[in-house]
Amino acid sequence: MRASFLTRGESGFAAALDVRVKLALCCLGSPAAIILSSPLSLGLLALLSGGLAATAAKPATLLKIYLFSTVLMLFTLAFTAALSFIVPGLMRWDAYSLSVPYLRMLVSINLLLTLALSTPVHVLLTRLMGTRLPGWALIPLSVAVRFIPTFINDCAQIRDAARLRPGKGIARLWRGFVVPLVFRVLYSADDLAMAAELKGIDAAGRMRDAELPGMARRDYALLVLALLALALAGVLQKFGPNFKPLPM
Repeated sequence: MRASFLTRGESGFAAALDVRVKLALCCLGSPAAIILSSPLSLGLLALLSGGLAATAAKPATLLKIYLFSTVLMLFTLAFTAALSFIVPGLMRWDAYSLSVPYLRMLVSINLLLTLALSTPVHVLLTRLMGTRLPGWALIPLSVAVRFIPTFINDCAQIRDAARLRPGKGIARLWRGFVVPLVFRVLYSADDLAMAAELKGIDAAGRMRDAELPGMARRDYALLVLALLALALAGVLQKFGPNFKPLPM
């Protein structure tokens, strides 16, 4: 499924990168975000990964994703605040410890968006098949990656259709957006799984790794810069300033 309406096109920087580099960045960045616990280190990784994601998606698309993530974050903060109010001794609020989980999530989201919005599914499957993974692992991985642009497109279509429906308030939101989105998500997931199994795997089987372009200088340069960024984040984690908790 093409997602050119979401991405910067095939001439963008992220689209020109080798898919193995983008997979390596995901495999390196996500565990590093889990291991690191300093807001300064995680902020550095979030900033760099956000710049890379900006080369894969249009600014409006990224802004909507970040706004959606912010809404989810506010919901979790509201429930956490209610829980701490009910049981005061259960947890202690401070600004820095609360920022760490969301910075970790932001790093993973940026790296996954870079991979999902700039990689054709048959190229991704071909590279994954080169790893000798079984079919039961290849199909879920490909569906999970390609589900992201499909989900964004479904949200846009349902939003446009909801504007034509009568109603106000919560009823309009529930009947015009939430319920159609649930059914559309289930249908899209099933459709993507069938496409990956019947078309994507077959196309990837016909295309071999040797037929895909090799890694260029920019790919090696990006890998070196990524390793340097991880090393700098580790230095900031170990030798950086120790932030004192700010009561909230």
